[in-house]
Amino acid sequence: MDARVRTFLVRSAFLFLISLVLVAGFWYHREFYQIGFTNLLIIGGFVTFLVIWAARLALSGELPRGRPRGELTFSVEEGDHLIKAVARLVVRPSEGTTVPGVGHVVRALYETGPEFGRLFIEDARRAFLSDITDADARQAGYRSAAELRETGATRWRWRPSDTVTVLRVRTLGATR
Repeated sequence: MDARVRTFLVRSAFLFLISLVLVAGFWYHREFYQIGFTNLLIIGGFVTFLVIWAARLALSGELPRGRPRGELTFSVEEGDHLIKAVARLVVRPSEGTTVPGVGHVVRALYETGPEFGRLFIEDARRAFLSDITDADARQAGYRSAAELRETGATRWRWRPSDTVTVLRVRTLGATR
């Protein structure tokens, strides 16, 4: 079983047990509860569990987004920039790159193989490499557009006339 799934199940079971203890405490007010201890414990515990779970979702500000719909590969330096929120843009060649649409989650992988996090795609656009500005390059974690073009030229053999995909992403969390 995946470690994340196991962690989620253990945390949920613990939360459910806390809910049962809370409902068991209400048993002292049994004159208000005529449905019986077992029914009260199970039904009340489950309802309390759902309320606490909904509160956790509301406090986190994130709804569960399900499974990722693709993956993007990054160098170690690029990955670290994304994890530390230094970079918010990802620039990739348009040809040969399949990226899910805006609003989807993708797995972020290092070139060496391991997953380092999940990225939520907030915005996507295409542009000519020559149209990428210094501001875009800085948001992608580079010092200038020239440095971005040089990196792309060595990594993907980019030319200034090439079309690139510019993704605005938000890191959802690092993988343990």
